[in-house]
Amino acid sequence: MLPYSLGDVMETKKILVLGDSDAGKRTALKHICNNLVETEAASYGKTTLNHKKLQIFSPSSAERFRFMKDILSKNMDGAIIIIDNTHGVTSSCEEMIDFVEEKGVPYLIFANKQDLNNSPLYTNYPDICILPTEAISGKGVVEGLNMLLQLMESEPVKIPTISY
Repeated sequence: MLPYSLGDVMETKKILVLGDSDAGKRTALKHICNNLVETEAASYGKTTLNHKKLQIFSPSSAERFRFMKDILSKNMDGAIIIIDNTHGVTSSCEEMIDFVEEKGVPYLIFANKQDLNNSPLYTNYPDICILPTEAISGKGVVEGLNMLLQLMESEPVKIPTISY
């Protein structure tokens, strides 16, 4: 006999977090991950949310670790792209969006640093869900992760109104 019922077994999901250098990836991860492990090449953390175990990986945006994105994206279930709203969508951001689009997994964008620039973030991708966040304080970060989980479950997503 098992020490737990099969209904108690939690599903594990793998999420990739991408973004330019200094966009706020590690800061955002500190608000959602337990025991965040940070190395020069990548960050890794775990958390449980909505009865799902999440493994969250974020490769370094340094050029010499560019290969880590390919390695860490294997078998991913969803992705978050963090964009520094003070810089807007860079060509590097567009490459990240194209990369995730090619993988065919649900994803969304965190328009981060709303405390510095709260103007809307515009992209050439009209169907992307964009959520304003402020990683330094954690505003919108957990809500965004919840939205990603809804997208991964193919549930309709309602973008919450977040006031700053």
